[in-house]
Amino acid sequence: MRFPRLWSTRRTTICRSDRAALVALVAVPLVCGTLRAQDTTRSAADTMRPAAQPSGNLPPTHTVARGETLWSISQLYFNDPLLWPEIYRLNTGSIDDPHWIYPGQVLSLAGAAAPSAGPAAVAQGQTDTTQAAPPPTSDVGDTVRAAPMDTAAAVAVNPADTAQPVVEEPPPPPPDEGYQTIFDRPNSKQIEVEDVLRAYTNQPYRPLRRGEFYSAGFLTEGEHLPWGQVVGTTAKPAIPRLTTRSTAYQFEQIVIEPPARASYHVGDSVLIARIDRTEGDWGDVVVPLGVARVREVAKKQLLADLVLQFGRVHDGHLALPLEPFKDPGEVRPTPVDEGLRGHVIDQRDQNTLALSQQIVFLDRGRMDGVMPGDVFEVYTGTIGTPSKETRALLEIVHTRDHSSSGLILNLNNPQISPGLPVRLVRKMPS
Repeated sequence: MRFPRLWSTRRTTICRSDRAALVALVAVPLVCGTLRAQDTTRSAADTMRPAAQPSGNLPPTHTVARGETLWSISQLYFNDPLLWPEIYRLNTGSIDDPHWIYPGQVLSLAGAAAPSAGPAAVAQGQTDTTQAAPPPTSDVGDTVRAAPMDTAAAVAVNPADTAQPVVEEPPPPPPDEGYQTIFDRPNSKQIEVEDVLRAYTNQPYRPLRRGEFYSAGFLTEGEHLPWGQVVGTTAKPAIPRLTTRSTAYQFEQIVIEPPARASYHVGDSVLIARIDRTEGDWGDVVVPLGVARVREVAKKQLLADLVLQFGRVHDGHLALPLEPFKDPGEVRPTPVDEGLRGHVIDQRDQNTLALSQQIVFLDRGRMDGVMPGDVFEVYTGTIGTPSKETRALLEIVHTRDHSSSGLILNLNNPQISPGLPVRLVRKMPS
């Protein structure tokens, strides 16, 4: 069974108009051979946007169009998109984020230092002075151009042989006429590191601080001090207390009952302390708990604010007029060879093993020339013998007439027991 053909062969014919076009295509190369050759090595000038302005001829402002960025505006005026920070520097008052500019926004270009015209300016139609002029074409229609001049090799030219005068380059501007751009700013991280190192090497030295003086504690040496008594705190507890004692915290108000025939005024400071124990002939051991400032004065009571706190403050504790603190300044103690000698009385807290920053009482005081900031060493054995051992270094933070309180700075051996010898190793200037 034979099937009918579903396709047919299309005949291609060349009409009269197609023949005329074919003849025209054959005639085009013959005509072009007689025309002057076109220079295709240079790109046509971009007529969609203005040519880049040379340095000093920039417009004062530029209105942002849709689709423009700081990169494209920098390419438009400076021929280099990487110089966009110069535009951002001139418009930091109106541009919050250099990644976001908006159509219609007016950018200032006044004072911008645009670079000289480069290859981009040549592409936009300006004269290219880096290429040699092309040789003239022959009259016989030769379309082959001569090889360009080798500009890599330097050619020495005698100024006397040329008709044009030699133009000397202008001298560079003095340093005071220039200005600092974001590319000339010093490295901020390097400056920060230098400042930290300078502060580290020139640290101010303070031999004694106010808090160390008031929190050290001391021995009463048998003296009867004008003690008052803490009545309690005025704040009502949010949770019912399990004990009858009322604990006061820093910045709370407490009520103090002053001793008889004592005179207090608003603004006076009192030391809140407790008596820990009696240390033989040296009197009672006073342990400070805080500092309060008198706020109101009544007939038999004082209302005070707890401004410093070293321990738990509650009713029954003692109050004493605060001893004035004398700041020694930023002076340093001077090393001494044969300093004052004495002995350890005891630790203030009587721990089995001494710890750093604890207080140790010595049997030397103001009458022996000891002053806050002096440094003593606690040792065993005899000075000058190989068996001598330095156990700790103490800085004097509080002095009485015949005793002093030392803060442990360095601890080599925690066995600090009563009777160990001490020696002055650094002395504060008097």
